[in-house]
Amino acid sequence: MQTPERQFHLVQPAHHRGHPANSVLGNLRTTGSGKPASARATYAKILSPALLSLAIWSHIWVGIPAAFALTILSLAGLLVLQRQRTVEPGKPSWARAVGYGERIWLNRLHTPIPDKLSARITTLFFVYWLGAVIAYSGGVTTSPVLTGTGLVVAYSAQLVCFQKLAVLFEQMKNKSPLYQFWSSAPDNDNTGRHA
Repeated sequence: MQTPERQFHLVQPAHHRGHPANSVLGNLRTTGSGKPASARATYAKILSPALLSLAIWSHIWVGIPAAFALTILSLAGLLVLQRQRTVEPGKPSWARAVGYGERIWLNRLHTPIPDKLSARITTLFFVYWLGAVIAYSGGVTTSPVLTGTGLVVAYSAQLVCFQKLAVLFEQMKNKSPLYQFWSSAPDNDNTGRHA
């Protein structure tokens, strides 16, 4: 005996069916959108070169095994802080604008950004890492000159890069529904009014 063929219909979420209330959410789930880093992650990035250099330098005070453990622990703590992603609607602070700008820069294949800014930010990232590696090698070789020079280069490049990332966010915040969502204020005012 043959059974009649059944047709199964996949139920799609409202944003896939063009529901007007969820159309922005549909755009937020595009490939490569990601979430921007929080302000706390930006401050952790500012602390990173000095903290890791100090942890590496600690081998002259606590020995190599303890310094290695301290360096790994510092690196893990900084990575945890930097991995926290939040979208807090409203006008972003400088640190949040930097996180948004970084996410926009990382999304540049999905949503193109100005070539001039992209080239500058890429160069500044390379200069930052060059300075950081010099600073860390100064800690390994116990050379204050290498560490100091590397930190000056790393921090100079990092702060200029952060300024360019904030500028990138300002230029791009209205170019995509996702970027508009990051800086939009909530529409309702239900907080504090409970029946």
